[in-house]
Amino acid sequence: MAISIKNTQGACMHPIRFFSSKPPFALSAMAALLMAPGLSRPAHAVECRTIASVQASAVSSNNNDAGGHLNQHIFGATPPKGSSQTGKTLFTSIGEYSNVWNNYQNPEKFRGDAIACSGTKARQKVTVYSVLKKDMIGGFNCTAANAKGECTSKTKSQHKKIQLDFKLVQGQWILLTAYPTN
Repeated sequence: MAISIKNTQGACMHPIRFFSSKPPFALSAMAALLMAPGLSRPAHAVECRTIASVQASAVSSNNNDAGGHLNQHIFGATPPKGSSQTGKTLFTSIGEYSNVWNNYQNPEKFRGDAIACSGTKARQKVTVYSVLKKDMIGGFNCTAANAKGECTSKTKSQHKKIQLDFKLVQGQWILLTAYPTN
């Protein structure tokens, strides 16, 4: 079977030959059916903690500019403009958060299954024990903040888990936030 394609002036361009008696549409439909099972399988996703843009955004001083709000959950850090630490659970310091992140990122220290980034969001709640090898982590519950959103009044708290949220922002995966929780 051959099909000739003509341009706008009616001149015959290149003929297309099909080596089947079935029309091209039927061949396309058969090809689509044969490929469909492969298309429905999820793409191989990478552990979020191993992605370079996640690692860069996990540094407190980089997170606001990357589009995250990690600093909304760290006492002593300035949250993104327009946000506040009031009503939030906070790590006690940038150092305490960094210790959690460094251990989570290290497969020798965090032996749990790290979440894989796929789609546009990923979320993982891990036990404090799985990251720090202790039962609980101290934190703060912020009750008031200044005009910059920085916590000025707080109560002490204890937490058994840590929430880690990852998000695709402007084509790059980032650590959106992390905070102590129960």
